Amino acid sequence: MACNGGGNNDEAKTASEEGDESITLNTGVFPANFADMVASLPQGSHGPIFPSLRQYRGFWLPTGFVLNLPTLHAAFEKRPADILLASFPKSGTTWLKALAFAAARRSVHSPFDGVRHPLLSRISHDCVRFIDTLRFLDDDDDEHTDTTAAPRLLGTHLPYSLLPKRARAADGGGCRIVYISRDPKDTLVSLWHFGPAVTKSADGEGSTQRQPPSAAAAAALEFEEAFELYCQGQCGLGPQWEHVREYWEASKRSPGTVLFLRYEEMLQDPAGNLKKLAEFMGCPFTAAEEDAGVVRAILELCSLDTQRNLSVNRTGAFKPYARGRSVMVENRFFFRKGAVGDWRNHMTPEMAARLDGVVEEALKGSGFTFGIAK
Repeated sequence: MACNGGGNNDEAKTASEEGDESITLNTGVFPANFADMVASLPQGSHGPIFPSLRQYRGFWLPTGFVLNLPTLHAAFEKRPADILLASFPKSGTTWLKALAFAAARRSVHSPFDGVRHPLLSRISHDCVRFIDTLRFLDDDDDEHTDTTAAPRLLGTHLPYSLLPKRARAADGGGCRIVYISRDPKDTLVSLWHFGPAVTKSADGEGSTQRQPPSAAAAAALEFEEAFELYCQGQCGLGPQWEHVREYWEASKRSPGTVLFLRYEEMLQDPAGNLKKLAEFMGCPFTAAEEDAGVVRAILELCSLDTQRNLSVNRTGAFKPYARGRSVMVENRFFFRKGAVGDWRNHMTPEMAARLDGVVEEALKGSGFTFGIAK
C-alpha cells in the first residue's frame, strides 16, 4: 500500500536569547553578523563525535550545525506529506530511518526483493538525508532519495526548538515528526564507542581516516571523562534530557503530528511499533499485507544482524555533509550492539545512580521518564 500523502537550562537559554538573535527562530531571518555571534558563544569541551561545540539557546551544538541554521531555515520548504525523523545521536536513528524508508516505499521497493532493495546496497542515512548538515539540499539525481516522492523522508538531530518554523507542528500544518528516545546511560555508552570513528580533520568537523588502534585510543576520551561531561549536558546536541523533553512536550501538545517512540519499547515489540509508525506516516499495513508477511519482511530487512552483515555496511562509507564537504563516516561504525542495558558493562552502580539522578531532577514536573512507559 502506498502512503497518503547540565546547569540551569532556562538560564542558559535566556543568556543566549539576548539581542537580535532572540527573534530569529520565530521569523526565520538571521542577522547578517550571525557567524560573528556564533564565534562569541560559549565553547564546550571536546566530546565524543563532535570536536567543536558551541552553546546556543540552551544546547551544546556542533559549530557547523549552528552556522548552518540560517541556510536551513531559509531553504526549508515544507511539503504536505513530509515526515521528519528526529532523534538525539545514537538513540536508534539508523534503525528508525531504515524502518520508515522500508515502510513508506514498500509499494515501489518490495521488502521481499532480496537483490534490488535500496537498503541492501546503501545505509539508511543515504536514503533519509539529514537537514542539519544541509545534505537534503544536494540534488544528485539519486532515485532512492527522490525529493519528489511522497512522503518525503528527512532526518534531524536538532532540538525541536531549533527546527525551521515551517517544520514545527506547533505552527499548524508543519511536518509530521517521528521522534525516538533512548535511555541516557545506553546512549552515552553508544556515543563513547562511536567517538573514535570520527576523528578531528583539518576543518574541525570530523573525518574517518583510519588510525592505528593505539592512536585512536589516545585520541578518545576516557569513559570517566565522557561521563562527567555528559552529566553536565556537554555533548553534541546535549543535554539529552532537554532534547527529549522538547519533543515529548510537542507530542503531548500535538499528538496527531508528533509521534514519540521509545527505543526500548521498539525492541520489545518491533512489529507493533512498526505498524504504529506506518499508520502515523499515512501508509498503514493492510490485513492482506500482514497475512503475506510484509511486516515480518521489513523487520528482517532492517534488523541489526541483516544490516551489519551487508557488504555496503562492512566496507562502505556515508557522506553526512552537503556537496563540497569531503567528510565520510564508515558505515560499520553505525552497527554495534543496539542492546538495552549495555551501560552495566561500563558504569559502576554509583555512576548509573548519579546520571539517573541528574536526569530525574532535570525532568521533574515534565511527566516523562526514560525507558519503557509504565
